[in-house]
Amino acid sequence: MRPGEAPLTISASTLEGLITCPAQWFLQREAGGEVVSSASQGFGKVVHAIAERVASGELDTGDPMPALMAMVDEVWGRMEFRTPWSSAREREAVEAALLRFLLWHRRPGARTVVATEPRLQAEVTLPGGQVVRLHGYADRLELDEDGRVVVVDLKTGKYAPTGPEVERHSQLGLYQLAVDSGAADELVGRPATSGGAELVQLRLGGDLPKVQPQAPQVPDSEGVTTIQRQLMAAVRAIRDEDFVARPGGHCDRCDFHAICPAKSSGSVLS
Repeated sequence: MRPGEAPLTISASTLEGLITCPAQWFLQREAGGEVVSSASQGFGKVVHAIAERVASGELDTGDPMPALMAMVDEVWGRMEFRTPWSSAREREAVEAALLRFLLWHRRPGARTVVATEPRLQAEVTLPGGQVVRLHGYADRLELDEDGRVVVVDLKTGKYAPTGPEVERHSQLGLYQLAVDSGAADELVGRPATSGGAELVQLRLGGDLPKVQPQAPQVPDSEGVTTIQRQLMAAVRAIRDEDFVARPGGHCDRCDFHAICPAKSSGSVLS
């Protein structure tokens, strides 16, 4: 699958897919089985695009909500929904998510935003000696009061991960490792260190969205962090071309039940 002599390039989405279910990742990404975008993915794209324009100062007015919803309506008719009432319901949810984002973005004491949708790239050497190139796009990079870089990932899903799941959230961990490995140095104008990362759940919460922080990762008794272990496991799966079907809650949303080894005979795609 990959040249053995070249370092592997692992994106945030690749790592998340391999951690969740290697077999599903292989069928989606490598075997060409990825399905078309769903309405929920379209929801997220709309919210992310508008949030970026707000963060850039393009819509920094007293009450930008009418302008934000006008942008939503420009594209809303192109999205596919099963019923007219579900379209109306989701439009209300978009409006609520954007209002939460706006209040959170403008909250007193908010951190300084240094970049929106930045490309994060870094080359790291894992404890096992494997060299990996990290690649990803973060929603926002902000500076905390100590000048450290905090990676912010805006989420528009209906369900939030648990506390333990956030602690080992592979996407946040990859972004943090990339920052500590020099990916944000040019953006902040100096060597940067990670001050943590967080998920901002725009569909969830009251007036403000639910924020789920991931602290800077600390090495365990063997001197290895969680993200390093996750990357080592991903490297093994790709190099060995051994894609285990890993059952879990994601199975409810999987399109490959008919050929999944965990749903029939066998347990590995190779």
